[in-house]
Amino acid sequence: MVTITTFTDPMMGLSYESEPVFRRLETHYGTSVKFKYAMGLLVRDVYDFVNPADLASGKAVAIERYNTRLAKIYESEEAISGMPINMQGFALFDVEHTSTLPLNLAFKAVETFAPQLAEIFLYNLRYATIVDCRPTTHLDEILDVAHHIGIDRNQFLEVYNSGETEKHLLDDLRQMAYLGIHSLPAYLLEHEGHSVLVNRLIAYDEFVPIIGELTKGQLRPSAPQRSTDSVLDLMQRHPLLSPIEIREAFDFKTTDDVMQFLQPLVKSGKTEIINVYHGQFVKLKQE
Repeated sequence: MVTITTFTDPMMGLSYESEPVFRRLETHYGTSVKFKYAMGLLVRDVYDFVNPADLASGKAVAIERYNTRLAKIYESEEAISGMPINMQGFALFDVEHTSTLPLNLAFKAVETFAPQLAEIFLYNLRYATIVDCRPTTHLDEILDVAHHIGIDRNQFLEVYNSGETEKHLLDDLRQMAYLGIHSLPAYLLEHEGHSVLVNRLIAYDEFVPIIGELTKGQLRPSAPQRSTDSVLDLMQRHPLLSPIEIREAFDFKTTDDVMQFLQPLVKSGKTEIINVYHGQFVKLKQE
């Protein structure tokens, strides 16, 4: 088995746009690849990023202008994979919410007490931030995302506010420092005592030779079976997916082909289509 640890932050558009790559790795390598996530606290203090000249007009103005610049960065990242990005009314930061620390702690909390939901929670945090354009630096927004995927509010808050969760985050940050990671995302691939660190965004076709070299040719990708059952199996692990992710996971030529293929699942009520700004998502209906 190869373990791929992604160093990221729940706010990261680059990691969101990389989800199709991970769906393809997941289906083409099966259980031979395991995914882990380490938090990198991308924005410790938003004032490190605002234009100092804007501060002359006040903190609120400086942050508002930074949000505008950040929204344009997000919008430019949509070209990476086509995963839809909505920046209408974007206001991730404000004078009372100046860090992505709450997002990072939230992931570490869920990873601690409900590890089976951690990846789903991370995906839904990104969806809330980038697709729903919600200010997820606010704890009430994070709690709403947690509740949406079935996490108990009181249990979440107990772990979130514990010193242990902060220690787990510090462990991630120390590992980043030890590895010399200075930008996000970064990927650590490990296999039988050997590892490769990739300190930049990479595509599926770049992962394949790295995995091959790391495993001395033992692991090679193979096309998965394409069926409604295989799609449902994937959605049991990822109840919310973009058609772009399904396209990459099962080697469809276009997202139109995906949508046509999904029609029986939609008609049977097993999945539903969610229309969003610039695109669509497919959601698994819970029985």
